[in-house]
Amino acid sequence: MAKVEILTGAERQRRWSTELKLSILQEAFCADGTVSDVARRHDVLPQQIYAWRRKFSRPKLKSPEIASFIPVSLIGASESSSEGSKRSGGRSRCKDVEIVLKNGRLLRIAADMDLEVLSSLVACVEAA
Repeated sequence: MAKVEILTGAERQRRWSTELKLSILQEAFCADGTVSDVARRHDVLPQQIYAWRRKFSRPKLKSPEIASFIPVSLIGASESSSEGSKRSGGRSRCKDVEIVLKNGRLLRIAADMDLEVLSSLVACVEAA
């Protein structure tokens, strides 16, 4: 006949301090450590160590859902625009602006482009 052990006490639920969790994580994911060995040493399940790693990992940055424009100001633009207008016969020379779209494409435009044209151009490039 097999031996059966009946536990009548309350289930054990251990409380781990943040410092102890971080030290176990460091031990488990160092160059010569394995999660299963560290879990066995500390009497936890390997799944618990992976859950702690997810909890303490940096949040992943997500790209914004919609395109938005932000105000930009140029420092020292008044000096360069007055020099440029003298050289080009009254028209100021603008620098190009590079915009990285959420699909990873790069859009290079003139800084003085009309906003309506720019918004339609961004929509076309993102749709392509």
